[in-house]
Amino acid sequence: MADQKRFLVLSALGTDRPGIVAEVTAFLDERGANVEDSRMAVLGGEFALMMLVSGTAAVMTAVEQSIAQLEERAGLHVHLRPTRAPYQHRASGSVPYVVSAYAMDHEGIIHAIASALSQLGANIVSLETATYPAPVSGTPLFRLEMRLDVPHQVPVSRLREALERVADAENADVDLRPE
Repeated sequence: MADQKRFLVLSALGTDRPGIVAEVTAFLDERGANVEDSRMAVLGGEFALMMLVSGTAAVMTAVEQSIAQLEERAGLHVHLRPTRAPYQHRASGSVPYVVSAYAMDHEGIIHAIASALSQLGANIVSLETATYPAPVSGTPLFRLEMRLDVPHQVPVSRLREALERVADAENADVDLRPE
């Protein structure tokens, strides 16, 4: 019988520099592991990485037992956590949506949107935000994009109303669309 595929989430943080992604993926490739999904970003001067890694039990054991080598080689703080197959965690009977928001940057926008969605039982499955200067004035602007799973029993009108209340309170342009 073939060895069943196992999954790990690998998260890493360290000072940004060229070559980090090549070093991490070489480490995984040398052990026979596969990167199924990943997110990487430079935040300030720090490089942050999250990967869903898969392989046989023997491959995952090899990754786990030699993770200190990766930390030393790449200069990263690395954390591993066993997990389930992709999408196995997503709620059955949920409807996927995308929320986008744009506003002048100020504190509390993410919290307001996340709180409104949480009260409806929605689960945020990915979130990306950024601040950037307006082209002419240089005014700090904010953008958000999130993917979420909404319980099928929540009417889309109720979801839209909740987001419209947040948009009014935060002076933001908030858009909801099916994924």
